[in-house]
Amino acid sequence: MARAPACGQTTDPLDAVRLPAVLLDLYGAVVRVNAAAEALFDDDVSVRQRRLCVRDAEARARLRAYVEQLEHGPARPPSSDDPIVVTRQERLPVLIRVWPLEANCRWPSPDVRALLTLAPLGPRPGPPPASLARIFSLTPSESKLASIIARGAGPDAAALELNISRETARNQLKSIFAKTATHRQGELVALLLQV
Repeated sequence: MARAPACGQTTDPLDAVRLPAVLLDLYGAVVRVNAAAEALFDDDVSVRQRRLCVRDAEARARLRAYVEQLEHGPARPPSSDDPIVVTRQERLPVLIRVWPLEANCRWPSPDVRALLTLAPLGPRPGPPPASLARIFSLTPSESKLASIIARGAGPDAAALELNISRETARNQLKSIFAKTATHRQGELVALLLQV
C-alpha cells in the first residue's frame, strides 16, 4: 500500500477521488488506499494483510464473490445502483461501489483491476463557503449559510449555528435562491452538493 510522497500538495491521483477509495489487483489484494479511506477505517471496515476486510457477513460474501471473479478474467461488478452495503456496529453503514478499470487505465500497475469507492452514510460537511461565494457570487455570510443548508439543516437551525436571527437567515436564504436561480430548499441543496 505505497503512498505518493507528500510535497505540499498531493501528487497521488487516488487522493483526487473525493471519496474514500481503494485499488485492487487481479487477486483482490489492496494495491493503494487514499487518505480519505485511511481516515474511514475502523473495526468494521479495514485493510489487513493487503485485504479489504469488512465485519458484516453479507457484505463480506458479496465482496469475496467479486474478488473471486477478478482472478478468472473480466469480473462483473455489483451495479452502482446496488452497492455493497456494509453495516457497522455503532455508526451508519458504508456503501462500497466497484468500478472496474480498463486495461489502458490501470494505474499504478498493469495488475490493478478495480477501484472501490467507500461512501459512509451520515452527516457531511457542506461545500466550502469560499467556493460557494466564488461560484454563485454570494456574500461571505450568504456562503456560510448556504454551506450549512447544503448539509440538510433548515434555516432556523442554521441561524442558531451562525448566531444570527431567524429573520436574517431567511432574508439571506431569499438572496441565495435568487443568485442560484433556485426556488425551494431541496432544489438548492441538490445544486450546492454538486460543488
